[in-house]
Amino acid sequence: MKKNSINREFIVAAIFTIILIFTSIYDFIARDGEKLFRLGLTFITVVLAYLLYKKSFLKGSRIIYYINIIFIFLSMYLASVWNFYSIPNYDKFLHLLSGAVIAIIGYVLFLYLTNNNSRKEIHPLTSVIFVIIFATAAAGAWEIWEFTTDSLFGLTAQNNSLVDTMWDIICGTVVGIITAIPIYIHSKGRKIKIIDMIIEDIEKNRR
Repeated sequence: MKKNSINREFIVAAIFTIILIFTSIYDFIARDGEKLFRLGLTFITVVLAYLLYKKSFLKGSRIIYYINIIFIFLSMYLASVWNFYSIPNYDKFLHLLSGAVIAIIGYVLFLYLTNNNSRKEIHPLTSVIFVIIFATAAAGAWEIWEFTTDSLFGLTAQNNSLVDTMWDIICGTVVGIITAIPIYIHSKGRKIKIIDMIIEDIEKNRR
């Protein structure tokens, strides 16, 4: 991987951190620190996203890194810090988007666990089934996380509603299934640029 590429990803994380610092100062002065806890969680999540990009099976996958940063900005910064959750259906929009993000991460994990030669011998549906199961499991795991944080910290991410929880899981799962369609088409031999770019990143970092 080129050094300049690593620097760009670090710069993105640094800019996000600076935004969080200035927001924290504003929150402390104007809102008596009402959102400082959420701002701290957002910072920790940005750091984890960067470490995953550097150290985990997501290593070197720039597309996934940028997608994750955008999702953190939309969900943790705009939604939780600036109360975008008050916008009708914003929560459902995030869960629909998360289904695509999780499915893509699941596909990256599949690529990491296989190689180009083995994928040629695997049935095209294998990657699709893996991605769908991964997306469904991750959507359920996220709701477990929300339930845990609501219970421990008195938050209201699940709105104390089983219906809200189930719709969130359905949104993530359905979009995960939809995202698996181009993955299946690609596994059948069709060229899809973004998938080719993801595979290129993964293969590059095997060397």
